[in-house]
Amino acid sequence: MRISSERPVFSGLSPRRMTSRLIASCALGLAGVTAVSAADVPLAAKAAPPATAPASWAGFYLGIHGGYGWGRNDFSLLLADFNYIGPINSAGAVYGAHAGYNWQFGRAVAGLEIDFSAADISGSASRSGFVPNQFTFDHTRTDRAKFLGTARGRLGWSATDNLLIFGTAGVAWERFETSFDERDVSNVNAFQNGANSGRTPFDRFGWVAGAGAEAKLAGSNWIGRLEYLHYDFGAVEQASSRFGTFPNFPPFAERSGRQSYDIVRAALSYKFGTLAAAGPLPYAKAPVIATSMSSWAGFYLGVHGGYGWGENKYSDPWRFTPLASITGPSLKGAVYGGHAGYNWQFDRAVAGFELDFSGADIKGNSPTSFAGAESASSSTNIAYLGSLRARLGWSATDNLLLYGTAGLGWERLDRNLLIVSPGQAGTQRFDSVAATNRFGWVAGAGVEAKLPGSNWIGRVEYLHYDFGTIQPSGLINTNIFVPSSAGNHHLDIVRGGLSYKFGDPAAVAAVPYAKAPAMVGAANNWAGFYLGAHGGYAWKDNDFTQVVNFVDVAQAGGIKSRGWVAGGHTGYNWQYSRVVTGLEVDFSMSGLQGNSATIVGTNGFPGFTETSVLGDRVKYLATARARLGWLPAETVLLYATGGLAWERLERSRTTVSAQAGLSMTESTRTPIDHFGGVIGAGAEWMPWGPNWIGRLEYLHYDFGKVQDTTTFTSTVPGNLPYSERRGRQTIEVLRAGISYKFGADQPVVARY
Repeated sequence: MRISSERPVFSGLSPRRMTSRLIASCALGLAGVTAVSAADVPLAAKAAPPATAPASWAGFYLGIHGGYGWGRNDFSLLLADFNYIGPINSAGAVYGAHAGYNWQFGRAVAGLEIDFSAADISGSASRSGFVPNQFTFDHTRTDRAKFLGTARGRLGWSATDNLLIFGTAGVAWERFETSFDERDVSNVNAFQNGANSGRTPFDRFGWVAGAGAEAKLAGSNWIGRLEYLHYDFGAVEQASSRFGTFPNFPPFAERSGRQSYDIVRAALSYKFGTLAAAGPLPYAKAPVIATSMSSWAGFYLGVHGGYGWGENKYSDPWRFTPLASITGPSLKGAVYGGHAGYNWQFDRAVAGFELDFSGADIKGNSPTSFAGAESASSSTNIAYLGSLRARLGWSATDNLLLYGTAGLGWERLDRNLLIVSPGQAGTQRFDSVAATNRFGWVAGAGVEAKLPGSNWIGRVEYLHYDFGTIQPSGLINTNIFVPSSAGNHHLDIVRGGLSYKFGDPAAVAAVPYAKAPAMVGAANNWAGFYLGAHGGYAWKDNDFTQVVNFVDVAQAGGIKSRGWVAGGHTGYNWQYSRVVTGLEVDFSMSGLQGNSATIVGTNGFPGFTETSVLGDRVKYLATARARLGWLPAETVLLYATGGLAWERLERSRTTVSAQAGLSMTESTRTPIDHFGGVIGAGAEWMPWGPNWIGRLEYLHYDFGKVQDTTTFTSTVPGNLPYSERRGRQTIEVLRAGISYKFGADQPVVARY
């Protein structure tokens, strides 16, 4: 409605008719102002914005994307002729889906986004080699990125009402598959004349950063996007080196290199409309009463429990002559844990993000495999599950929500293998355990119901986790075929849950961009999007043991590490009176490192000494966490926090051998990604007004038992038994930080 600034003209009218016209005019003006106020639309100084005023960028969105990527794995790997293969350049398509939420502060736009992409970014390197007096071979190494995923913060500037320029950064994941094919082409002897081939999947984590532009399409809720992303996974290959003066042991040095991808992709997103009022849903024909139930919008914390079943189908040889294989089992068992999330409501539509962490006892046993009197049995146990998911639902009634959900999924899987070898001289038993972290996608559906007269919400949901092919597979052809195969690994979970949804958020203070004085009490408001940096000190304990010399059965381990951490964090807080809740993601670089005690042995040779030491170096740390806090004072926040954690660990082993004045040094470096949980507590305060926030916090990372180990027992005379210890790996971090908190979410208002 446009209100004219011109004076009304009543010439030629009687006083009575003039009075009637004046009353009618005032009534119409008052009705117009009331309607504008009810819609919560800001008024310009001289006129209300017209109905065609553009919508803001703020809101929940879902979309699809597709593009092209280029990769490089700058490694070098030693082959049989002591020459190297590598690096590999790769290229290929990417396509997938994303979900996120934007908050707008004047022209500034900030948000959080998760995405999942299928990919076919592949490349290979080939070379021929010759081993004197033995054989000639052709070797091909192929790399392929099958899946990519990210969890990122975004920060942009709305250059115009319909154009957004943004930067983005966060944590990245890839399902990376390496394969090799090596063929003997010399026909020198009968043992050769064959081919070896294999394929091994890895999950790798790193960081991602990029930039892009978005444009609103023709006055609709559809948004087009063009963006560039750089993924960096660091060193993903095991590297070895050797140098010294021992004859017949030539020196070499493999390079672990660095793996990265550069991706350009286009996207189309649908942004949901105006948020529903925090109060009652506006669907009843009768006037809404004050005691009506609140909307689904808000932050929630909860617990869940249920039952899961699945398969991990594979076939893996454990003996070659005669050939015998273990096959993967069916799995079933209990699951229990906690979750946290936030919902936004748009009329009857409800959208949100959720983070969960579960302990599990989902296990299964493989059939026992026999090779004569020798036998092998295997078991699989899933110890932990986690996910980061988007949710989209429909409020069928005021108290019932039907929803679908999808995102990234994680599992901690332990596999045991027991081989029993009876014989005339005695019985030997090898009992090994291997810990593996696997990532994939998760999707499902559920129903939630508000429990009468409270903020408690009950839920029943089904989730399907799909981790793809996680088992190495291959074929050895040296007069016999020795195949190993890998099937799809998946889980189906049915679980019930109970959540507590916090009340309506406190009013958010105005954006501090206007020239007018700030509102009294603005400093009291902790709600809003924030970006920050942190740094501190960390100490780590990994109390495993590992055999480093099988002749002397010497074991090393018990690594204690110390060092610095520094990085960045981003998140969003919601405030409910003195209660503050939030979601946060962070990424840190680290100088945390340490070594085991030095182990000295003879390796069974007189006059020979072998000295070994193991080392750990943590290069990166990251978390995705929920936060829950209390305000003892207006400018002080005390909080607890918990969620999912990741570390990139580099395990090193250095062995120095010496005999009769000769020496040789051998070393390996193996990159490993570990996942687990993190909990902690901290305090924040506002030292310089309502936008700058200081922080001091403590975080405890627990990655559980991450070490592969073997226990060997024997009644054969002369065989020394040993038992390695899996240990438990934990990290303690004490860090300080500073954050900048943006002001209130603001709609974009056209200027006239």
